[in-house]
Amino acid sequence: MKDGSVGLARGPLLNAFLFQVFNTSSFYLIMGLPMMLYFKKLGASATVLGVVASLGALMNIFQIPAARFVEQVGYRTFVLRGWTSRSVMIGGVALVVGLPLALDDATRQILVLFLLFLFNIARGISLSGYLPWISAIVPESVRGRFLTFDQAASQAALLVTVGLAAWFLHHTDRPQSFGILFGVSLVLAGLSLFYLKKIPDAPTAPRKEGGEPVPWRAMMSHRPFLRLVTFHGIMMLALAGGGLVFIPFARDQLGCTDSKFMILHLIWGSVFVLASLRAGRMLDRVGSRPVLVLAAMTLGVHWLGWGAVAAHLLPFSWGVIFFQQATAGVGLAFYNSAHMRLLMATVPAMGRSHFFALFSVVASLVAGLAPLGWGLLTDTMSRWHLGTEIQVNGFVLLYGAFTLILFPAMVALRRVEEPRASTTEELLRELILETPWRSITRWWNRRPFA
Repeated sequence: MKDGSVGLARGPLLNAFLFQVFNTSSFYLIMGLPMMLYFKKLGASATVLGVVASLGALMNIFQIPAARFVEQVGYRTFVLRGWTSRSVMIGGVALVVGLPLALDDATRQILVLFLLFLFNIARGISLSGYLPWISAIVPESVRGRFLTFDQAASQAALLVTVGLAAWFLHHTDRPQSFGILFGVSLVLAGLSLFYLKKIPDAPTAPRKEGGEPVPWRAMMSHRPFLRLVTFHGIMMLALAGGGLVFIPFARDQLGCTDSKFMILHLIWGSVFVLASLRAGRMLDRVGSRPVLVLAAMTLGVHWLGWGAVAAHLLPFSWGVIFFQQATAGVGLAFYNSAHMRLLMATVPAMGRSHFFALFSVVASLVAGLAPLGWGLLTDTMSRWHLGTEIQVNGFVLLYGAFTLILFPAMVALRRVEEPRASTTEELLRELILETPWRSITRWWNRRPFA
């Protein structure tokens, strides 16, 4: 693909977009909120929910042993084999959940957990080939726009999936009905495989027979890479907790139904799409670091807001809900695209597969272990409170902890290297002053009577 001659949504990248659209929707149904709600419907505790939430991240550790085979097998072939295997596991989950088998709830939980374990092993192995593959295809000059457009397209498809799932769950209350949702996940996984096969392969560096072992320690001590890993690991500690704690918080303290959970996702997902489309050119123009600061500030406001709701300082009204979901959508959209763009720029071309695998594994260990700890803390603190009208309870303390984690994260971000990045002050000046003025000027110049 030649930079500037072919649009982002044309040529070889079109199939990459379509793959992500169907794959994201499929993954959401099998590992996202519907799976959490299914386990909650079976009476699972917050600790069990933490186990479910941690599987995807912890199984990424298999990227380390798998990375050595990516160049030998080839990006395309390697990823195809992994995605096919994980699709088989989705079919197994749909059968266990949907069929009227003579199983009690505890046995169903164990069987589904085992199948999700295998699903995430296959996913973790195949992921070691996907990021290097896409990095080799996408030119550096348009990576910001590619990542944000990719996010926006995937999230837009996801919103349709969430909306249909919300409508479906509103009309059913039986745990076995979730088998239909997981069956739809299998169909979407098949469609993602269809477009994955159409993405062209990228050349890989030939690996010598009997070559030297991979220098993992030297790679980890590569200063720009180590600093980025440190920052992302601290952020994942807070992000993993925020995603997990909201489910028991909204269910047990706020009384959210399954369909209302889906409506909440629709709100922040819509904002996520709009923010992703806005972030693309901004990332390519000002760099990733100032956008990451803006994302952290927005997420801090989001967690403080839920803490205020938990303390009964703010009502759980639609106005508060829209504000909270808007801050979640903006913060996550900016953070996801900015940190991934910075990773692509930081990782050296030599040993790209191994660097991506190492980054993913280190960050995933934090993202996988954190929900276990946050789940135990939530179960322990969920019934503790002081006060009646205005409370200090476990959820207030948890959301306060997420916010406090942002301070060491910002210290770590200051050490992250990005030579061509603007400052945060320049980004805020552009967002608050220059961008609105350019919009007003453009509108005035187009007036027919001007």
